[in-house]
Amino acid sequence: MIKKIDIPSIRDSVYMQMREMILDGVWAPGTRIDLNQLAAEFGVSKTPLNEAIQMLIREGILAVKPRSGTFVSALDLDEILETFDFRLILEKGAAEAILANASAPILRGLETLNDRMAEIAENPGSLEDYRRMLRLDDEFHQKIMFLSGNAQLIEHYEQLSARLMLMRMIGTFSPKDYKATISDHRAILAALRSGEWEAFSAASAMHVANAKAKVRRGLGSASTK
Repeated sequence: MIKKIDIPSIRDSVYMQMREMILDGVWAPGTRIDLNQLAAEFGVSKTPLNEAIQMLIREGILAVKPRSGTFVSALDLDEILETFDFRLILEKGAAEAILANASAPILRGLETLNDRMAEIAENPGSLEDYRRMLRLDDEFHQKIMFLSGNAQLIEHYEQLSARLMLMRMIGTFSPKDYKATISDHRAILAALRSGEWEAFSAASAMHVANAKAKVRRGLGSASTK
């Protein structure tokens, strides 16, 4: 029996594959996307491809330059720092609900994620190690925001996380940076266990401050290459 082709599902498949390729560093920031070639490689028409691209533009990880084409969003220090600040605002705004929903099983899951990051931190070195750290770090924070139970907050947070993932593909952490991330997460976990808003707010703010410092160093080293 012939089934009607579900165009939105094609769009979503293209969107998810493009998003994964961008956030995995297959296309570096500033890379121009050849839409004709991409449509041919995916084996799809321009319609679902263009719709997927519009979704990625709304997330801020693709950009269109008039008379130039479609590009993976380039890095801008001020934008990165503002994005981190906005992420912190969302975390603090959702803190009450997050703390109320931080059950023991969820905390164990978060601890497991941080332990996996700690294993990488024992002997980091490769680019893949760095990207694994980024993915685990992103999952750690996404799970915390999911505790808010607020669909709008979660959606905005996912968009911010995608942009931060892209922006942090500029280099690798030093061994000290890996360990600082693990330590920051442990402070956040301690605050979640205590249920104290002030502790959670302080731990989250410190983590963002440290992340911004890493990005500043990363952009500085990238500019000298």
